[in-house]
Amino acid sequence: MVWLLPPFLALVFCAPAWASSTEKEYVTFQEGVKKIARGKTLPALPKPVQAKRLKIISARYGAKNRWLDITERLRKHIRGHRLNVVVSNRLAGASVIAFPKQLKVVYVLNGMRRSVRVREGDVLQIPPIPDPYDPLRIIETPEELVKLAQMCPAEVGFYGVSFTSGKIVDYRGERPACMGSIVKLFVLLEVMRQADEGELDLSESIVLERNRERETCSITAALDKMILDSDNPATGALARRVSYQRVNALAKELSLEGISETILPKPGVLKRVLTKRLDGPRAVTPTDLPPQHGTARGMVEYFRLLHDNRLINESISKHLLEVLERNPRYYASRATPQGYKSVGKGGTITAWERPTGPSYNMRGWAVYILNKNTNEALAFCLWLEWYPKKGSPEDRNEWAKGLSNCLVHILLRESARGRRLNSDL
Repeated sequence: MVWLLPPFLALVFCAPAWASSTEKEYVTFQEGVKKIARGKTLPALPKPVQAKRLKIISARYGAKNRWLDITERLRKHIRGHRLNVVVSNRLAGASVIAFPKQLKVVYVLNGMRRSVRVREGDVLQIPPIPDPYDPLRIIETPEELVKLAQMCPAEVGFYGVSFTSGKIVDYRGERPACMGSIVKLFVLLEVMRQADEGELDLSESIVLERNRERETCSITAALDKMILDSDNPATGALARRVSYQRVNALAKELSLEGISETILPKPGVLKRVLTKRLDGPRAVTPTDLPPQHGTARGMVEYFRLLHDNRLINESISKHLLEVLERNPRYYASRATPQGYKSVGKGGTITAWERPTGPSYNMRGWAVYILNKNTNEALAFCLWLEWYPKKGSPEDRNEWAKGLSNCLVHILLRESARGRRLNSDL
């Protein structure tokens, strides 16, 4: 059911708690968007720009202080005075640094000089070609977003909230799922707590065990590896330094409901958990949370505490956010406006399977998006589990990023609508 509450209350969108274990119809994200578009009357598309002459002045790909000049490479992709390419390491011909990167382009189109920035993983179009099935044009309401999520061939859940307006979009937000590497946010928190309390120094050395080799780096460097690269040896070294027991105590200490008390199990435990899930029902009950499992709502509450400077205390919240901000993650890059910072952690399990029978996989992320100039802030967590074998990794990523972009777009629009209503009072 869907309830539309008065403006001063949250918008909450609920759905059946448990999904059937039978495999759904295989539908791609774009096919799902087209199905919803069929029942709508959409405004006319703007006329495409007639490209008479396009010249690339400069193109740089990278992040932070490491950039590659790919001007000549980009020029070779021009076709009929148009450019349409996916921004990725393949376009650059080399890996600059870990995700996320940007492409900065200066160009002249029909005599007009312009510039554009495109984040890694998105498409650069010069001039833009109006897409009749642009999901941000078609998926306008939380009801439509839930309808789209129900078409996904995987099991899906998400929970998003605008801290500015209080609006909530919820689909299976209370249903537990495997969190994968998202739980590394708790390792980060315990490290920052012990640093704040003087139990460790972030500059001290720590040893990472990688393929029978030992690598020494500072705790600060290990944190960056864990958050930006999702480096498991760095995570293991940090967890041993601060103790698994203290990391696992955080969910209860913070009163985060829907988060396992063994949020970070020791190596080998998750393998046994997923093997057991292959033999049993797909859905996990909230009363019997396996290790490394949690709810989307529980992870959003983590970010609510961060937003309120209550991740233990204001000092720890501030320094933890600094680590996240120097390792940004744009999981909803199309819907995240310029000027907004996007931070958080993602997790991916490509396939856990036996020779015969079903396979388990997951993809998801927990994200905090903020604009320090306007104090606009929101958070969301989204997960996909049990994507069918015939689906490619690209299909899974398209569903996860597509739903995330729509969710953020709806939350930001609801927040803007609330501001307009308040200004009219």
